[in-house]
Amino acid sequence: MGKTKTTQRHWLCIKWLRLCLLACLLLSAGIKLPAQLTAGTKTTQEWTDEIVKNMDKEKELSYNVASVYNSANLSIAAYIISDVNGMANCDYNDIAAGVALLNNNFIKINLAFSLKPVQYIDDYNYSIIQDEEDLEELVKKHSEENTINLYLVESAEVDSVPCYGFTYFPNDTIRNYIFLNKEFIRGNYLTTLMGHFLGLLSTHDTLGGYEQVDESNCSVSGDFLCDTWADPNLLGWVDTNCVYFGNHIDTRGEFYVPSVANLMSESYDDCKCIFTPHQYRRILFYLKNYRDYLR
Repeated sequence: MGKTKTTQRHWLCIKWLRLCLLACLLLSAGIKLPAQLTAGTKTTQEWTDEIVKNMDKEKELSYNVASVYNSANLSIAAYIISDVNGMANCDYNDIAAGVALLNNNFIKINLAFSLKPVQYIDDYNYSIIQDEEDLEELVKKHSEENTINLYLVESAEVDSVPCYGFTYFPNDTIRNYIFLNKEFIRGNYLTTLMGHFLGLLSTHDTLGGYEQVDESNCSVSGDFLCDTWADPNLLGWVDTNCVYFGNHIDTRGEFYVPSVANLMSESYDDCKCIFTPHQYRRILFYLKNYRDYLR
């Protein structure tokens, strides 16, 4: 036992030394490591149980990227909340750009999003979302039924941790809300949150356990999908050239070789551009069976 612990400590020391040396090399070479905030959507046991319960039915869904038989057009009601100085710090063009990118990421399954007239909320008390009380007051005053409600705020926190935004999974059919920091409206961040809203977990999720590199447990761990690569959580481990520079290992000692392009990862945003076929299939399944009330 003592020898095993010593070996583990030795390995950790080597790992941290490698990381420190790599960081120094990157900095000396002028490669900037992107500063990031994480998504604040929290996976729940209830939702993972729902995924497991529906997995066989989900796999029966007829789906082919080249010939998706169904299509949908969902409305987005967007609200811009002014800051303490009464400034919007965001406008229609910003939101339209974010929605255009959103549509581009979902066009393969004929899913489109239409932006309703943007509403401005001149009340800075709702510009920083930190607790459920503020959230509930805001949505009670400003929201539409059977519609995706998008709130552009100055900042958001979940469990006191800053995030770029958050939303709710399809088993919560009451809270049709997406909260997003205005600073992130023009990137893929809205797409990632919409992925959660339509049923997807993060590729690095661990509520069901850590996914092995060989994906031998892919259907019961990670994001519960077997065509997404095992992901150790890429937050801060992908540079601006889209190079993963981590050396994370799974519980069997195998090195992760994750995708830096998946839209449900915490990769550098400019690198993210794909959903996998099984991610699209899951989106269609939960849109059809859980979010069919959206208009």
